[in-house]
Amino acid sequence: MSTTHRYGALCALILAIAAGCTDDESPSTPGAAGAAGDSAAGAADSGEGGMGATEAGSAGAGTSEVGGAGTGGVGAAGPVAGAAGEGGSAGQLDTGEAGAGGLGEPLASSTLLDLDDVKTHPDAYTWFDFKPNVKKLILAGAADTQHIAILWYTVSDGGVALHYHAKTESVYVIHGTQTDAKGVYTDGTVYFNPPGSGHQITDSSGFFLLAYAAPPDFANTGLIEAYEPVRIDTTAANLTTTLSFTAGASGVKTYAIPLVATGGLAAVLLETTSPDPYAYQGNYVIVLKGSCDIDGVTLSQGKLVVAKELAPEAYRVSASSGSTCLAMGVSF
Repeated sequence: MSTTHRYGALCALILAIAAGCTDDESPSTPGAAGAAGDSAAGAADSGEGGMGATEAGSAGAGTSEVGGAGTGGVGAAGPVAGAAGEGGSAGQLDTGEAGAGGLGEPLASSTLLDLDDVKTHPDAYTWFDFKPNVKKLILAGAADTQHIAILWYTVSDGGVALHYHAKTESVYVIHGTQTDAKGVYTDGTVYFNPPGSGHQITDSSGFFLLAYAAPPDFANTGLIEAYEPVRIDTTAANLTTTLSFTAGASGVKTYAIPLVATGGLAAVLLETTSPDPYAYQGNYVIVLKGSCDIDGVTLSQGKLVVAKELAPEAYRVSASSGSTCLAMGVSF
């Protein structure tokens, strides 16, 4: 073989080896892409513009007010909870204005919700079918135990069949009307049904914040006793003068809503003009009027703070600068 032919063969061999090396390394490129894909999926799960079922995400400044509507969470779109079946709870929600950082330490063990956003962008939330024409979004607990949930009646004549309450039930009307044999409840009304009560809900439509210490019992309706709900119109202009509020520390007044002690629920109305924190132990706090600072987070009317666990949470509630804070707290 001539020198030229030997050189040509050697070059061919080198090229073949090089091509083989390239083929062996090429799978690493999709591997890297896969890792990047996983990372991107992780970012999508945690929500870059708002919260899904995450605890912080990239939305929500530590002391910002809860944000408005968008597409991913309340910060950018109204939060989206993980789906829940009848026996389980929905994923936790967190909110905040879109921006760098998350909620951080303030209210880290709580869920923040903008109730106006729930009304305006219901499709941004993941609901599950509780009963025909009734959808539910659970914020704490599970469907078959004590819990806090938002109910959404999807039709104008939504309803729930007759059921019994072994423990106290609380319903706050976010938007719409709820009707039972005791009356019609409209926006801003809260009512508490005592242990031993029961009702059938009819002609209802809208959004309702529900808390109960025992789940509705559809089997033992024969146990229903005569009862009267405790009903309060939280929008009344003379609320703090018609109810027996007790003056506490400077600028703070409270009204313990009269509930049956054995019912498993307690509730309080709190009005404060003081920047000094009032210590409240409970499962949720809703801002009814004005602006409140809760654990350093400024929240205006219609904002809701819910402890992620069913054990009551310690909250520090004060009036925002230049404002009066009127809030309601409910505790298991």
